This record gives sequence, structure tokens and C-alpha cells, in this order.
Amino acid sequence: MKIFFLPILFLFLIQIAVFAQDMGINTKLSAYAVGTKTPNDEEGIKSPLCGGVERWDVKVLTDASASLVNYTPKPTTIDSLINIPTSPDPNNPRIQGIEYQTYKIKCNITIKKNEDDNDYHLVLKDGTETMIGEVPDPVCAVASSSAHVNEYIAARNWVNMHIGIFPNSNVNLAPVDITGVAFVDVPHGQTGAAPNQMEIHPILNIQFSSSAGINDTRNAPAFKVSVNPSVFSQVTHFHITSDYEMFGTCRLEIYSTTGEKEKTLEIPVISKKEINYTFNRNGLTDGMYIYRILNNNEILWEGKIILQ
Repeated sequence: MKIFFLPILFLFLIQIAVFAQDMGINTKLSAYAVGTKTPNDEEGIKSPLCGGVERWDVKVLTDASASLVNYTPKPTTIDSLINIPTSPDPNNPRIQGIEYQTYKIKCNITIKKNEDDNDYHLVLKDGTETMIGEVPDPVCAVASSSAHVNEYIAARNWVNMHIGIFPNSNVNLAPVDITGVAFVDVPHGQTGAAPNQMEIHPILNIQFSSSAGINDTRNAPAFKVSVNPSVFSQVTHFHITSDYEMFGTCRLEIYSTTGEKEKTLEIPVISKKEINYTFNRNGLTDGMYIYRILNNNEILWEGKIILQ
């Protein structure tokens, strides 16, 4: 009886596996296993997936050679950068010469994408030439330990204020100055990729190229943020205003400086043009934290607070 039963059981298990594959179950479980998706993503809630696959520590300046990078920006052009001979290799350490230099370029931002790992992907254009610039997610475990996490936060906030919190395939801004470290990626169908796969990754600073850009009404910030005080013992107050009706379902996330989520709090929104929220530290120990405010599941603003 047992000998007869085992082949039937084996065939039954094979049928289940085939059925699961047809329904896409195996694909979904595999995605969760390798870190490309989480169950929360299926529900439309963005979760920090923390970085790409290849050479992530080089991208966020936490590799052993990051301290040897020349952080004094060298003025250059997109045309010059995308014509440097490169040999993309996912197993390379930091590439001598190319990836040890910070550059400053004047360009237009034409596309903003919010990557699955919460990085901001920007297509940078000068004339007909394009290349990619990316700003890392500051609460990813690797990026949060970078000495440049404050620069990531400031650059991302600039993007949110001037381009918007949602993806945008037709950005219309005055020219900007982009400062960041060169990185040679491997080709994987990236939007706006340079022919030699050269990128500015990470972007450390974004500013309008001239005062004309600052004064141009199309470049006006979409909202204003006040966090007062940023150093406190018990409570602080978040005040965000906009000329537009843009606030919907909002929440506050608090992360440790190692990227661990400590709190998630719903923010009551009374007006679509204004957020007033008092945060109480209940349960948090003294120290520095990274906070993130989300609006309709998109990152609105990030910063640091200190509890003492």
C-alpha cells in the first residue's frame, strides 16, 4: 500500500508546482526571496528595498575607498563624461581615476523616476546627450551609514520640492548644476543611459545654475516644510504648506541611523493645502533619527531629528 501511495503523492506534488507556476506564485515568491519585492509592495505601500545589486557600496560611498575620492568638484560637461572609455563590470571595486572624482555639470533634468529601491533616478540632458544621475535612499541600511547621508537628504528634498513627489517624464525646469561622484554602471536597459554607462551616482548637490532659475515662477517650490525644533526632549512640530491641494493620506516614518524602522504614524490631514502635526517621542531613546513623511505613498520630505 505504501509503495503504491508514494508515486501518487509524487505526481500530486508535481501538479501543484506546475499549477503554482502557471498562476505566477513561484515568480512572486522568488521576487520576495531575492529582495526585489516585499508583500507590502503588492498593497501599494512603498518599502525601502535598500539598493541595487551590483557594487552598491560604491554607489553610496561606503566602500573602503570612498575616503580617497576627491570631493572637490571638477567642472565638466555631459559630452566629456560620456566619451570617457569605460569597461563596465559588476565585480569591479572602485575604478581607478574615473570613480575617484567628483564632477559638476550644467544640464537640464528631463525625467524623474522613483526606483523600486526608493532611489531617485534622474535623466540629465545637455543638447542631445544624456546620462543618468541618482540620489540614494538615505534610510537604506548601507546608505544611512554613509558620511554623505545629509547630502542625499538635501538633494532628494530639492527634487521633491521643484520636480514633485511623483514620477515625471516631462520635467520642465531651468538649467541646474549637478554635483556628484562618477560611477560606471553595467547596462540593464536604464532610461537615459550614457553609451559608456557613466553616471553621476551619487548626486551630492542640485542647484539652479543662475539666479534667473531661482526667480523663474515655474521653478517655485511646490511646498514648504518647517520642523521645529529639530533637537528636542519630548515633542516637535511638523508644519507643511502648499499653494496647491496636494495632501492626501499622509504618514510619518522614523528610522534609526542604521536604517531600521522605529515608528510608523498616521498623520491626520484636515486641509489638502496644509499639514500640522505634533510628534511625541514616546518609546524612543535619546539619539539621532531619520524621519520620512509620505503623501499618498510617495516620499514627500526627509530629514533628521535629535532626541535628548
